[in-house]
Amino acid sequence: MMPKKAESGATTIDLLDYLFGPGERDEHVDPHLVAGWDPDLLCPGPYPDRMSLADLALLLDAPVEALRGPKPEEHVWHVSVRNAPGDRLLSDAE
Repeated sequence: MMPKKAESGATTIDLLDYLFGPGERDEHVDPHLVAGWDPDLLCPGPYPDRMSLADLALLLDAPVEALRGPKPEEHVWHVSVRNAPGDRLLSDAE
């Protein structure tokens, strides 16, 4: 997988709303939470009744909110990755 584009500065909830929405060209068809500070975070995609986007944003922001002293103004960083056309799709466990 190769990084495609990096963006910074958005709020966590705004980024989640975009990523779990349809995208700019209906490209967001099966959004997944790949990594976070807690490996047991539920992904709102398959579990919207157990984890809302707002709840996930609060949990992802928790380490920043727990900082003593000044907090970074822009703590959200998003990078898009994709498999090369010939690569196989990875399972959730992988």
